[in-house]
Amino acid sequence: MNEVAEGFVYFIGAGPGDPGLLTVRGQQILDHADLIIYDRLVSLQILQILPDETPKICAESLPGCHPERMEVLVDLMITNASKGLKVARLKGGDPLLFGRGSEEIEPLIAKNIAFEIVPGVTAALGASAYSGIPLTHREFSSAVAFITGHEKAGKPDSFLHWPEISKFPGTLVFYMGVKRAHVIQSNLLEQGMSPQTPVAIISEATLPQQKQATTVLGNLTNLVAQENFEPPAIIIIGPAAKYLGLWGWRNKLPLGNASVLISRPKGQGADFSAKLKNLGANVFQFDSMIIKSPDDWSSVDHEIKNLDSFDWLVFTSANGVEKFLQRFLQLGFDIRILLHLKIACIGPSTALALKLFHVYPDLIPPRHDAEGLIEALTPLVKGGKVLLARASEGRALLSQELSKICQVTDLHVYSQGPPSQEQIDNIKKMLSHTSMDYVAVTSSNSAKVLFESLGDLLTPGIFAGKTKVVAISQLTSEEVKNLGWGSSLSSVSFTTDGMIDEMIKDWSKEEA
Repeated sequence: MNEVAEGFVYFIGAGPGDPGLLTVRGQQILDHADLIIYDRLVSLQILQILPDETPKICAESLPGCHPERMEVLVDLMITNASKGLKVARLKGGDPLLFGRGSEEIEPLIAKNIAFEIVPGVTAALGASAYSGIPLTHREFSSAVAFITGHEKAGKPDSFLHWPEISKFPGTLVFYMGVKRAHVIQSNLLEQGMSPQTPVAIISEATLPQQKQATTVLGNLTNLVAQENFEPPAIIIIGPAAKYLGLWGWRNKLPLGNASVLISRPKGQGADFSAKLKNLGANVFQFDSMIIKSPDDWSSVDHEIKNLDSFDWLVFTSANGVEKFLQRFLQLGFDIRILLHLKIACIGPSTALALKLFHVYPDLIPPRHDAEGLIEALTPLVKGGKVLLARASEGRALLSQELSKICQVTDLHVYSQGPPSQEQIDNIKKMLSHTSMDYVAVTSSNSAKVLFESLGDLLTPGIFAGKTKVVAISQLTSEEVKNLGWGSSLSSVSFTTDGMIDEMIKDWSKEEA
């Protein structure tokens, strides 16, 4: 990617909520921004993927009510851009579609501040796709209109001409209309629209807690009250709203609409999450730990420079592989120096991390845990020298047992920090109104952190049998039991793919 220009403001559409719908351009800018100012409607899932080190400000937290806050917001953007900083203004949906983007951009033009507009997937398109309701259809709708359900307060004349709107030959989509459903309903009925006109309401579109229902125009207000629909939501009115030919497409996938909370170290859940989403699951990610580099690399550097004195190099995690080999390359060493070494990995995930450096392990034990690695290495390392690259908080079992038969250097190449309180608070907000079908834990330590951080919200569902814990190994399953969560589903292959297989098998039973 080209360097993002300095002294610039980027208006980025975050889309309706699902992080997968954030554009590539938007993600590129957010990854390199100096300051991110985001709207209240930007989903917690998107906030989770923003860089930790980048300062972030919620526009709603700025002082004053909306008209006053707009001045403060614009001044904040101008001040920081004038300092040469890259300011990312992250807005829900699309910046220029009911997002007040133009009101924020006009003062920048007056101050000659450079800016770029990055479009986003608007809520109507997200709601249409994720609910399966087409906005246009050759049989009954050849046009679509996007209409605000909430105009600017105090405006003397409305831009909404209800006689024309009621006769629109297609699909009407009202944004921000739930709180004014009675106004929309009464105006359309007064102008002659049939009370039997199909209506659909979709709230929190594209998110795991998406809620949707269909009715007719004459019952719109009653449905909003009965089903307790809350913003953000859109209302779709017209013949297309009754077309259910695409309805429930996610339900037909192997994990269709299952809610899954995955517990992984920060930055390492993307592949696991993507596979679950491809299978139809609604995925929440809890960063159970933060992986930190050593404060002092001197001991690691010393062993790297003396690699020729070792017979075996042993890795017990993908993090260990990445930290060790990244440092190895930073010191200017050639990967061919490792040719004389035998390399062991605890399991397939660790081996995959190794292969990304174009290095292939000599040993992956049949059983992918410390006990399995000890059993496989014991006949091979007697009397030799082993370099064990691992976390400072890792289990000591491997080092202790191998030390009985060979010389082991226990090298700590990274440490594990606790999750941030901000992240815990954010995930608690999501869990407070969404129950989980599965909680996936990928290590004993992840299970402990999850229990300590979110146990009060997860335990009732687990005890009631509504939430099932899925463990990556029998060892992790034992830890889950020790924590008081009872029996869990356990992967037989000690991999995240194995965990997914267990969920698919169980979900098929639930659905049946």
